[in-house]
Amino acid sequence: MTMFADPKYETAKLFLNQIVMSVFGLVTVMATSASVPLTVICAVLGIGLYIFLIYNMMWEIGAKDRIKADAGRYEYKAAKPLKMAVIAGALNFTGGLLCLLALIPNGVCKSIAGVSSSVCKLLWGHFLGAVKLMNMLENPFVWLVVAVFAVLVTVLGYNAGFRGFSLIPALHRSKKDKE
Repeated sequence: MTMFADPKYETAKLFLNQIVMSVFGLVTVMATSASVPLTVICAVLGIGLYIFLIYNMMWEIGAKDRIKADAGRYEYKAAKPLKMAVIAGALNFTGGLLCLLALIPNGVCKSIAGVSSSVCKLLWGHFLGAVKLMNMLENPFVWLVVAVFAVLVTVLGYNAGFRGFSLIPALHRSKKDKE
């Protein structure tokens, strides 16, 4: 049995959700760049929607794993959500680390960091509005921090689902509870 026999689909879905939200974020940032209040609203909504999607997806995976664990078919693995998030965000971490090359006073390193920063802006389009508003587009650490933030949300969502805790109880009720 391979290490990722079960969560390959979910890991790919994590990355796909990021790409879809990135396109959404890029479109909203470009459409609202002339108005600061609209940019703030779109930045908050884009980040909030991304967090909601990732948290909810991981909550459901954790809840399903809890059902399997209660039935004796699954043993809790604390590193599972971390591994999923790191694999789904491998491109993000690579881009974030390459952005740090801007700190080295070398022409080649600065060029690599510039290209990497552009790729990170495309990958994290939903965070672009907030980063732009905080005047942190040229900060080489910002994209690494965003990648770590996404990992934290993923791990929190999975563990909350596995433990049966919900930040939005109305969202995670079964059909029997609703009746």
